[in-house]
Amino acid sequence: MLFNSVEFLAFFPIVIIIYFLLPRRFRRYFLLAASCHFYMSFIPKYMFILGFTTVVDYTGALLVERFAKRPKLKKASFITAICLNIGLLVIFKYLGMVGDFINFFGKRLSLGNISVPDLILPIGISFHTFQSMGYLIDVYLGRLPAERDFFQFALFLMYFPQLVAGPIERGANLFAQLKKEHRLKAENFAIGAPMMLWGMFKKVVVADNLSMVADLVFGNVEMFGGLMYVAAVLCFAFQIYCDFSGYSDIAIGAAKIMDIDLMKNFDTPYFSLSPSEFWRRWHISLSTWFRDYIYIPLGGNRVSFPRWCLNQLVTFGISGIWHGADLTFVAWGLLNGLYIIAARMLQPVKEFLKKMTHIDKVPLLPAVLSSAATFAFINFSWIFFRADSFSEAFYIIANMFGKTYGDMLGISEFRLYICKIVPFVLILIEMCMKIPKVVEFYKRSKALRVALYTICLSSIILFGAYDTQAFIYFQF
Repeated sequence: MLFNSVEFLAFFPIVIIIYFLLPRRFRRYFLLAASCHFYMSFIPKYMFILGFTTVVDYTGALLVERFAKRPKLKKASFITAICLNIGLLVIFKYLGMVGDFINFFGKRLSLGNISVPDLILPIGISFHTFQSMGYLIDVYLGRLPAERDFFQFALFLMYFPQLVAGPIERGANLFAQLKKEHRLKAENFAIGAPMMLWGMFKKVVVADNLSMVADLVFGNVEMFGGLMYVAAVLCFAFQIYCDFSGYSDIAIGAAKIMDIDLMKNFDTPYFSLSPSEFWRRWHISLSTWFRDYIYIPLGGNRVSFPRWCLNQLVTFGISGIWHGADLTFVAWGLLNGLYIIAARMLQPVKEFLKKMTHIDKVPLLPAVLSSAATFAFINFSWIFFRADSFSEAFYIIANMFGKTYGDMLGISEFRLYICKIVPFVLILIEMCMKIPKVVEFYKRSKALRVALYTICLSSIILFGAYDTQAFIYFQF
């Protein structure tokens, strides 16, 4: 069930009404059933996979806690549960990649090929698996007690607003909130409903319109050239941002109406002044997951410079693999890791140029230049993320500033006009929401809020793309 579907438009109000009408002791069971229905609306049989993850990590955490004073059994229980989680990801997400790797060497050694079954990737498998693994790691490290109520743990994993594409929540935040008594509050609705509306605007009006250009060019690379590639990359940059942050806004807004606070997942990342800052503001729940469970255990920044570089590359390499079973994703991840390493290495040069040019004496200019450079580098990395293969990625890079050719056949002038205008509108709005006085005026002015909500809703109705496209991150 997609957030941008008629089914969800009926599903969510019904869930809210029934949930708050039920006695407190029945609410979690109803919410769990509603979450199961939400997930089963995609492919019902994959509910068994989610159920398997739930049983494995619920049992694994209890065993880890039970064997707290028997280190070998504790470690064995933990490793078994983690391996089962990773094994599940390998089977459904990486089996084809592993098969291709084996066949590549088998062909050269005359060993023949192995056939790999073509499995449909379960929706959101990486998200709920990482959330479950994070809980298991926290229990193992003693940061969190094991949850003994199976239904409570199942609800933690299956809570429908963030089940499919996050935010990837931590047990320390979500367990306590799911257990408290919730009330339908006017202030929660006043915060949550506009967030859902804004998220829907970003998805249906911005992302889905921009996807027409990005999909056409990236899907027919040899038909285009020059600045058409630049336009497609820019369209994809805003498409993926509005698509995923739009999903997060809807999820956070829906949870807020239910009196639950999910973690913030995006913080205007395209205004970042450096690659490291970008990754502190983009997909925050995943970035902090990798930081806490991979980067810091590797030593973080408390090591020598060469080891720190390796830590960055390992963390971003795994992040790339997490996004997809293709070497283009690995290249995208490693490229972003190299950005962070290069930024640190070039910091003395940057400071020297500031002193030589006195550029820091010009208001806002250093920040604008840093933000523009970061945006350009991030956009370059999106080429590998979006391209179907290395050959297509390198073809785009090689011809990006050559002769421009190709027509946007099949896309109306009206849609192209929207693609040209809405990204600038989005940037303007996000810039304004970073100004404290503007935010304060927005909160005080009811007329302004009503006007903005009306414009947002009207734009969704009039300019939205209504082919009900799935969110990009559903494939991960």
